[in-house]
Amino acid sequence: MDIKKVEESDMAAVVELVEKVANSDILPHFNEKGRLTFISKVLPDLKTAFDESKFYSVKAVENGKPIGFGALREGSYITHLFVDTKQQRSGIGKKLLQHLLDHSEPCHVSLKASVNAVSFYESQGFEITDSESEVNGIRFVPMCYFNK
Repeated sequence: MDIKKVEESDMAAVVELVEKVANSDILPHFNEKGRLTFISKVLPDLKTAFDESKFYSVKAVENGKPIGFGALREGSYITHLFVDTKQQRSGIGKKLLQHLLDHSEPCHVSLKASVNAVSFYESQGFEITDSESEVNGIRFVPMCYFNK
């Protein structure tokens, strides 16, 4: 498994990966409004993570196929971290996350964790900074990693 910067040609494969993982692991935790918001706004907005002027975005690749995707906005905010459902719990998420943290600003990195991913982020040193919130039916937990 290799971690590489994403390219425009990866867009379709990354969208497919994110959609697959979201359908399996994230959308079941949302109400109908959240599912519709995610499908109509969040998925189409994924292309913004390919803007190198604002994002550092990477893919985990195995046998030429993306099996993970992560994006760091402006050096301090993780907007995406997805690993193929068949590859989860194999260390790929940890490697992608560490790669993003290695490219982050020196102070701290924040994110809004899906409720199903909170324990993963806690195991990687992130701290919950506020209680669970819901916006347009999308549930999340604000978290932060304080670089040492």
